[in-house]
Amino acid sequence: AISTAVERVFSQGHHLLSFTRNRLQGSSIRAFLCLGSWARHDLILFEDLVAAVKTNSKRKQESSD
Repeated sequence: AISTAVERVFSQGHHLLSFTRNRLQGSSIRAFLCLGSWARHDLILFEDLVAAVKTNSKRKQESSD
C-alpha cells in the first residue's frame, strides 16, 4: 500500500508519542519529526546534532554554576 506524506508523519508521531508516553510539548514533537525527516534525507548528520546538543548542555551547565 502506498501511504501519503501525511500518513507517514502521523505514523511517526504516533511512535514518538507512544515511546515518550506523551510527556513532550507540541513544539518538541514537531522538532523531533523535522530532525528525523532531515536526517533521513541526508540534510543533517546525526553526529552534528549530537555535538550541538552537547555544546548547548555544556553552556547551560556553565551558566548555572
